[in-house]
Amino acid sequence: MPDPTEPLDEPTPVDRALPEPPIDDEAEVDPRQRAYEERLAEQRASAIEAGRRKGGVAGAAMAGAMLAMRDVIEGPKKDDAPVTVEASGDPHDLERDGFGLSVDGVDVSAPALERKPPVVGRRRRR
Repeated sequence: MPDPTEPLDEPTPVDRALPEPPIDDEAEVDPRQRAYEERLAEQRASAIEAGRRKGGVAGAAMAGAMLAMRDVIEGPKKDDAPVTVEASGDPHDLERDGFGLSVDGVDVSAPALERKPPVVGRRRRR
């Protein structure tokens, strides 16, 4: 029977099924990203340590589980920056002016919409 403490020369089926570990290339890592991840790791370690002080090993396990649940439920932070588009002039009013365009010798057009009076309803009495 092989000794379980000795490393195997060839990978096991489990090892082959796991993804390759990422290559840690220092040149490609953004220093701001590295600082953010270090700060995040410190915050997580602090929360787990606080759980350990308050509830022992069970408190530390609960703190770690809650952090994992937060990551699963909330997902990664999304950067929803507003999109701003600059134009050289005012947009066309398709309802008033209509639309016309020529594409490869084919004329495409749509007339302006017919103006209708506004809809005014009667007030309901209670």
